[in-house]
Amino acid sequence: MTLPFLVFLYPKPEKLARAEELAQIISDYVKANEPGVLQYQWFRVADDPDGPAIAVKETYADQAALDAHKETPKFAWLVKISQEEDIFRAPLKVLPIDFITGFDRR
Repeated sequence: MTLPFLVFLYPKPEKLARAEELAQIISDYVKANEPGVLQYQWFRVADDPDGPAIAVKETYADQAALDAHKETPKFAWLVKISQEEDIFRAPLKVLPIDFITGFDRR
């Protein structure tokens, strides 16, 4: 059974470009090194009244893939850089999601 999540990140307005740069770095790493990550897509959230927001749709093949993702040195690096550079205005939110219905034509 796959494990899908929506993760919401809240960068400070002046740090949005840096957050997007880090998103590209971590996405490239995950794609190249974590075959158990089935989906890892970052999106800008339009019109958040509190400021910039980013949504990440993540799907893991299983619990082992999720655990491996959280334990990679690159994930630790991302957390460290985010704290050192004070990128986020609020804590992230991680929401497990369950599919109801719909389609993807890709």
